[in-house]
Amino acid sequence: MKGRLSSLKQLKAAFLQRMFPQAEESVPRLRFAGFSGDWEARRLGEVADIFDGTHQTPNYVDEGVMFLSVENINTLRSKKYISESDFLRDFKTMPEYGDVLMTRIGDIGTANVVRTNEKLAYYVSLALLKPKNSDADFLTISIHSPYVQKELWERTLHVAFPKKINLGEIENVALHVPTLAEQTAIGSFFRNLDELIALHG
Repeated sequence: MKGRLSSLKQLKAAFLQRMFPQAEESVPRLRFAGFSGDWEARRLGEVADIFDGTHQTPNYVDEGVMFLSVENINTLRSKKYISESDFLRDFKTMPEYGDVLMTRIGDIGTANVVRTNEKLAYYVSLALLKPKNSDADFLTISIHSPYVQKELWERTLHVAFPKKINLGEIENVALHVPTLAEQTAIGSFFRNLDELIALHG
């Protein structure tokens, strides 16, 4: 089972290298049939509206609105809650189904798609990306691609402790974007691969 899991993770890493353009490229080396043409050079702030979470120290309660932080990024589940009133006070913009949350303090550039309609609160250690004419699964896996990871790394404040990347820097991160149809195909492919990895995890 461990061998299978390791193989799947290696396969994903290889696909991440080959299915996204590298630094000076405008097309990926591996592509689904039926797609052609250059990918467009964009900034993250052009393909998503970006927000950060509350800077307030949370006042936790036994039940209420789930409160997410950097350590919850892989599951987007938490056993911490804040009250409905605190949530309404602190969150003018909130995560919705199909949005993307990304780590920005401590761990930088781990992203996940919100797949719930329940209210979610989130700490300043996470950035909220609301896709604009972009596929959320594609946006998430694009963030994990080597090119975007390098961009995030170069814009991170490594002298800070813990290290962090500011919202303005996230907005300026460069990435390559194909048509929405190709985005959807790539996003779906990697989502299925991630589900397979989770099955063997």
